Amino acid sequence: MGFIMFQSCKKDTIEGCTDPKASNYNPNATESDGNCVFDKTDDIAELAIRQVKNGQETQFLSARTSFIELLTQESYVYNDREYSSFYHFNPAQDTSRKVYIGMTQYEDMSTFQEVSNKLGGTTEATAFFETFDILTFTALKPLVPGTPVDLSKLATGNQILEIAVRDLSLYPNFNMADYESKRDAFLTKLAAQPATVKEYQWVSVLNPNLVVGMTVYQDQNSFFQLSSNPTFMNDPTVQAFFGTYPPNMGGEVSTIVK
Repeated sequence: MGFIMFQSCKKDTIEGCTDPKASNYNPNATESDGNCVFDKTDDIAELAIRQVKNGQETQFLSARTSFIELLTQESYVYNDREYSSFYHFNPAQDTSRKVYIGMTQYEDMSTFQEVSNKLGGTTEATAFFETFDILTFTALKPLVPGTPVDLSKLATGNQILEIAVRDLSLYPNFNMADYESKRDAFLTKLAAQPATVKEYQWVSVLNPNLVVGMTVYQDQNSFFQLSSNPTFMNDPTVQAFFGTYPPNMGGEVSTIVK
């Protein structure tokens, strides 16, 4: 009796990054080497400024927890942040209703769209969205292309986050060169103040006319001292920017929740 021996041939293993969203993705790799690199300069920052409905704060907080737990389980979703407003830029805003600001980082625009489509119709999302009115909702990218996004560093500890929202299309006879000149002069002045930690400038990827400025301050006392300082507030560069381009879509100054 004869025996035929079969020898199994092992397929060559090609190591590399097997994650298709990584900047060093290797489509030919059969095994990940664990060295995937992700481009943080194309990440998207979601901004949701929410005004809680009357009598709904307990429900809001509970529903928010459930929804955020669902959201952060998704792949390529990072650095979910939450802030609580103590000062509103809109003088007509109902101050009896609490305002919370949520920000979430996504690996790229397609991730933002995919996750939004997937979770938007869930029971968790419905229960959460029913507890508030939206003041601002958009997706942002840094004003300066190539700037890395890292929401984990967007205010920490006792620091304060100021958010100013502007729709450039609503300013009469808007001139981009004039706006940029006044904005940059103001930001230079602001950056020189001891109260200021860091400034962030964003543009919406959903509405090209929507821009958002964010300033981080040392703490709440520093913010109030600066905002009541006549030398700073009456400075010509400050007056020129805010006098011509006030935050016409509102804004909030907030403490950190998480």
